[in-house]
Amino acid sequence: MLNLSNRSLLNKTFLADGAFSLLVGAILILGAAPIAAFISPDATSLMMKLLGVGLMAWGIFHLSGARNGGPVSAAARISIAGDILWQVASLALLATAYGSLTAIGVGFVIVGLVGVGDFLFFKVKGFSRERAALA
Repeated sequence: MLNLSNRSLLNKTFLADGAFSLLVGAILILGAAPIAAFISPDATSLMMKLLGVGLMAWGIFHLSGARNGGPVSAAARISIAGDILWQVASLALLATAYGSLTAIGVGFVIVGLVGVGDFLFFKVKGFSRERAALA
């Protein structure tokens, strides 16, 4: 069983982000065609599969980073930067493709913004705690 009580906030966040990314990535890969149809008439099954593969890689990165006591400083920085890029890309998608997204598609993008924002908040908080403990 996974003992979380002795892990840092950053480590727990990496575990949660990794598990969630793997789950959503698998859902996107396995249900690519129907999900694409729900999001936009312009979305393709290939787009959903590629997004799913990217999320699977992101999940593996986080789970491997959480091993052996937690992520190193470089992994935390990469993860934080990746989350910020996700936020920017999501806002750009809403700004440029809002008219071609379905209501469900807009909802998915907004839920993604909020979810990634939550992970980002806890990564920044956990990283700053670890940096303060080293000082």
